[in-house]
Formats: sequence, C-alpha cells, structure tokens
Amino acid sequence: MVDHRDLGDPGAVLGGPHAGVTASDQAEDGIHARAPLFPGRRLADGDIAPRHLAAEDAHHGCLDDHAAAHAEEAGRDPDSRQHLHHDPLLNGYGPELHLPSVAGLSRPHRRARTLDSRRPSDAGLRLPVTLDLQPLAALASPDELTAALQATIERARASPLYRERLAGVRLGGAADLRQLPLTTRAELQRAGVHGTRAAALAAVCHYGESSGTTGVPNSAWLTAGDLTRSARAIRAAHPDVFAPGRVLLNRFPFMAAPAHLIELIAQQGGGVSIPAGNINWDVPFPRALELAHRVRAQVLAGLPLEPVVLGEIARARGLDPARDLAVDTLFLGGGAIPPALQRILARAWDARVIELYGSTETMLLGTSCARGTLHLATELAHGEILAPGTATPVDPGEEGLFVVTTLALEASPLVRFDTGDVVRLLPAACPCGNPRPGIIVLGRVDDAVEIAGHRLYPYDLVEAGATAAEALESAVFFTVILPGQLLLRVETRARER
Repeated sequence: MVDHRDLGDPGAVLGGPHAGVTASDQAEDGIHARAPLFPGRRLADGDIAPRHLAAEDAHHGCLDDHAAAHAEEAGRDPDSRQHLHHDPLLNGYGPELHLPSVAGLSRPHRRARTLDSRRPSDAGLRLPVTLDLQPLAALASPDELTAALQATIERARASPLYRERLAGVRLGGAADLRQLPLTTRAELQRAGVHGTRAAALAAVCHYGESSGTTGVPNSAWLTAGDLTRSARAIRAAHPDVFAPGRVLLNRFPFMAAPAHLIELIAQQGGGVSIPAGNINWDVPFPRALELAHRVRAQVLAGLPLEPVVLGEIARARGLDPARDLAVDTLFLGGGAIPPALQRILARAWDARVIELYGSTETMLLGTSCARGTLHLATELAHGEILAPGTATPVDPGEEGLFVVTTLALEASPLVRFDTGDVVRLLPAACPCGNPRPGIIVLGRVDDAVEIAGHRLYPYDLVEAGATAAEALESAVFFTVILPGQLLLRVETRARER
C-alpha cells in the first residue's frame, strides 16, 4: 500500500511532500524452458488457487513417461521432447522443453537441475490460498477481534521471523497483544527477503519492496487474496469514485502496491484503468497530461506531487485543469496531504481529494471520507497508537507511534509492526457517520525536525508551505531545513501589467 517514505521524499517538498510468465534456466546439462499452460482456476471468493498435485513426484513421472511414449510414436527423440510439467513457481502446468543436452549426463540428473532446485524450501508451508480468510466487520466484538488477532499469530509463526518469537502464544483477549514485543523495520531488514513469508511460493502472486531510502529494503509477499481484500475495501469505501465506465489514470509507481490495487479495482468492475506509472520511461509527465486530456480521465491516482506537476504543465500549455480536463477526483497517497494542500489541489482541479494511507509491509490502512477524515481500515488491520518511550496507548487528540497487526494478510502477516509513523488520534466521531477511528498522519518519526523549540513533522512543514503558497495563489513551494530554522520558497506566476 502507500508508504510515506517508500513513495515520497519528505526532505524537499514540491507542492507537497501470471498470465504471461515464462522462466528459463541454462545449466551444464542443457536448457530448460517453461511456460504456463493453465493459469489457475478462479474460486468463489475471487482468489486464484494454483493447480497442484497431491503426489507431485509420482505425477511428474507419469507425465514424463506419457510424453516419451508420444515422442517415440512420432519418431522423435524422447530426449528432445515437450511434456507437461507442474511448476509451483508458475502457478500451474506448462510445457517443458528439453533441448538436447551434453552427452554422458543421465536424464534424472537433467531433471534435477531445474528452476525448482534453486528456490527456497517451502517445507511446512501451505500451498493453496486460505479461502476462509475474511476481513472483520468495521466494528468487531472483543471476541471477534481476539480471534482475528490469534489467527494472524498462527499464520505469522509459519514465517522464519516469527517462528520462535510466537511459539505457543495464545491470547486471552486483545489486550494481551501488548505483552508481545514490537516488530521493527530493522528486524524486517535482518530477516531478509523471505523472513516474513508465511505462505508457499505457489500461493503467492506478488512481491514488493520498500524503497530502501533509509537502508536495506523490506520485502512483502502477497497472495491474490491479499491484494483482493485491499482492493475491495477501497472500492467499498468509494463506490462513486470507482464505478463501471469511470476512467482512471493510474500514476502510482508500479513497484508499489497501490498501482496494482488500482488495476485490480478496474478489473473487478471499478472503472477503466490507464497504467501510466510516473517512473515509466514511456509515460513522462507531458504524455500523462495528454492521456488525461485525450481519454477524458475522471480519476487521477498517484503521489501528491502528481497533480501539482501536471497542473503546471497544463497551464504552460494554455489549459486550465478545472475547465479543460475531466478529472473530478484526486486519489493520492505517499506523502503528507494537510488541509492547505488539499484546498489548493481541489480548487486548481475542481476535484475532490481522497487520501490513501498504507505501506508496502501492511497494505491498505485507511482512506479519507467526503469530510476529509482519514479513517482506519479496522477490518484489515488492528492499530495501536503508543506514546513514544512508554509504549502505552495515547488518549484521543494525542500523538503517538502507529503500531499495526495485520488481520487480512496471509503471505506476509505482521504482528505489532512499528510503522515508524507518528499519528494523531482524532478525539471526536466523524460527522460522515463512519464508525472507524479517524487519524492524522504526521509523518515518520525519523523525519521530524526541531525548530525554535518545536518538533515539526512533514505534515507540519507541508501545511506551512501550502498555506503560504495558497496566500500567493500558487501550488509550487520548496522547504529547506537548516539548523534551527526553516526556509520557504514559493514560486508564483508573473502578473501581467
């Protein structure tokens, strides 16, 4: 989902903060090339489960012998043949082509040197996707929440990171969760690429990494169900935004999960997506603007910087985004979007601004409502807001570190993950009627600065810059942080005399 450091650079702010998979392996014994034949079967709840065999090795032998017999009948060399081979990496059966190999090597040796022999061991991990993993209700009962947390613990301890840490853990209630240690980003980095993976690779369809701007990137593995649950939650929260026939310009970077969630939402009937990630070499900002104008896109999804840059390019070309473009919704995540910046963007585009919050590690954590309140997705993740240093829950209106236990992730579940984000819990219920808690995401604790005795977060810096820019009728500003002071530069257009 969207990570404030994964997708945005808070240091310098400009306007804000298996279907076609193939694999090959060339070894001493020849070349093995595989392609999927059956992509999988669609299940009732929308997940994709891999086709697999109960006794894989035995079936491999049957398929080999069957293919060899056909080769001999056709007058071909059985050692140069195509036969069906099940490959969990490819999530199905596909033809495997054995080209003539080095003389003197036996057939069993050649079969051993395949891609399967180079993948990590999945001993003890589940192969199919868990079909009964359903999100909680928005307001779950204490017993339901405890059961969901316990289920996450049981899934998580299948991973190397949690195998010993969570061994034998049984919650008597949700409050018992606080007795468990926090999971830090440093621990995820030390755990390595497969450290949090609790599902077999055959059940996984997506891999993502944090940007690694502060060190080794964190890894996240996702099943089709993991992606589907976040996508459905977004569409359910905004059925008017993501609806059949709506055109979505998807500018999220495609290494980040939000880009894939937008694609999945469209595939599930939530609109027509234009995959135009903003770091794609073939879709620079000018072409993205041309796409939005030509195709009449109604939703612009991307980083908070996106509508600022596209708006400036549009005006340089004599276009007014509010008048000449069809965009009515800005779906933004990956950086601070305080009220002043939202007002600037909403006015410049004559569009509604929706804030998306989450991270690579946790997927969706919340979106904002029509009143502008960022509501936590409590059906997908359990959040704790803890006072720094004491690790005790804060009162409404206070700031604290946001700690997350995922409830709807199967491939890489996390227990008490310290996101590193500082958030403020809103003290009152939102007038929109959504019962989920509302928060303000201030930014990473490591990105805070001390100025004149005040501790300021990216949210505060962007709010200050956007407020000044708004007064000067601009959306372009830069913040420069120096020891003990903050410099702000606002760019405005030359006024005609």
